[in-house]
Amino acid sequence: MSPTPADHLWIRLAIIYAFIQIMTVLWMPDALLLQRVLVIMASAAASVYLLRISRHYEPHLRRFWLIVSAGLMADASARIIDACYFWLGKESASRTILTQLFWGFEIILFAGSLIYLFRHVQGSFRGVRFMLDIVIVGITVMTVGWEYFIKPELNGLANEALWGKLWVDMLYPLCATVLIFFTLVLYFNTGQLRKRAVFLICLGGSMYIAADVLHMYLVDYKGVEVRSYLYPLYTLSVFIIGLAGGRSAPDARNQSLDEREPRSFGNLIVRYLLPYSVLGGMFALMVQRFGGWNGLFTGLSLCVILILIRQILIQFENDRLFDRLHQSLMQSETLAHRDDLTGLYNRRYFNARLSSSLQEADRAGSRVGLLYMDMNRFKRVNDRYGHRAGDLLIRKVATRLQALESQGVLVSRLGGDEFTVVIHPAGEDQELIWMAEEIWTMLSEPYELEGHEVRTTPSIGIAVYPDHARNDQELIGRADAAMYAAKERNARWHFDVERTMLLQLLDQKVE
Repeated sequence: MSPTPADHLWIRLAIIYAFIQIMTVLWMPDALLLQRVLVIMASAAASVYLLRISRHYEPHLRRFWLIVSAGLMADASARIIDACYFWLGKESASRTILTQLFWGFEIILFAGSLIYLFRHVQGSFRGVRFMLDIVIVGITVMTVGWEYFIKPELNGLANEALWGKLWVDMLYPLCATVLIFFTLVLYFNTGQLRKRAVFLICLGGSMYIAADVLHMYLVDYKGVEVRSYLYPLYTLSVFIIGLAGGRSAPDARNQSLDEREPRSFGNLIVRYLLPYSVLGGMFALMVQRFGGWNGLFTGLSLCVILILIRQILIQFENDRLFDRLHQSLMQSETLAHRDDLTGLYNRRYFNARLSSSLQEADRAGSRVGLLYMDMNRFKRVNDRYGHRAGDLLIRKVATRLQALESQGVLVSRLGGDEFTVVIHPAGEDQELIWMAEEIWTMLSEPYELEGHEVRTTPSIGIAVYPDHARNDQELIGRADAAMYAAKERNARWHFDVERTMLLQLLDQKVE
């Protein structure tokens, strides 16, 4: 998927905005309020961009980016509160509590977006397990970071307020590190996000971590006021995360993300490596810090290792049973959605997808094109060569139509020799006509049926929502009527342009 015009515009605006902010820092280092406002606007702009871009995605991806957008808005809210107190010249405990609450809510929302996306693919129980893994790793990282990195640096300092401030400020970069790690876990385990989107999320998160670490070390620990020089890093981080939202569409537009197989490496990490390695590592650190490897700890360690091995074996058996059940359910769902003869989507799935496409079109202000077709002289093929040859002809037609799926359209067989192609979002009328011409040419090539060469052509009816119809059943009826009009005119296709003009005229009269 190449960058869209909206992506190019966002990149240009982000670069210009970051340049302006850097120039402001260099030329007006004392204008702290202006610099705070620029950071607030960056978070708000990234949130609005994600709100806009998420409308074009599948519902689960849309909800994921909406949660991320809410997290960026929580960041903007925290900075607004901080800026208001700065503007009023007040320094109080309530300001600190409110800002920390909003920043904590931001972390929770980011974690919630990952948990939601994982749960969408793996189910509720695995979603809960994924959430617990995030909490376990988060607690481990914070504990190890405090005990082995922060606390040794603070030994000898009597300022308890500094200890508390550093402890709170340490939470944000450590939580961000954990979230970056689990973003990679989500990618390797489910493939829900594209590689470029994951890279941008990790890059934006890394810049956020760098800014927080520098703030904690230079401002809190060393007492050097460099906040204004760190603001561009925060701005770039939220802009890059916003850009990731425009790069998260799946590679295959017609392939449901639920049908993608999770990566084995991701399964290994989530199911086995994460919880047990973390537990073993924490136990080893505890032994080293408090007891040493004496007889009691050695026996306890052996028991813990054996229990972990036993638990892994149980987990392996449970996962194998779960995978078998999941495969059975996927096969049942495939059989329910696919046509037995051709392997194309059946009428039931077509109706469901058409209805959802119309709802998407209403939200996005786009159009849905429907091409309805059947094969001329199909009954003559059945009568002359038999039903076996007729079935073979239907399969060959379906094989040719399947080539269209690479263009992001939905191809279905409704029954008999009737096929449909749903195009969403649909372009201009002329593009639909070109598609109909392409299909007619493709299906009019001779067919080899058990040693007999058969020639047949399709009749194609074209209808567009909302130009020709106001709901899915009316759209199907209009496309079906257009197909019969093509048969009567002995034409390749029929596009009810007159009805389009009539509906537009009626709308103008109503207005």
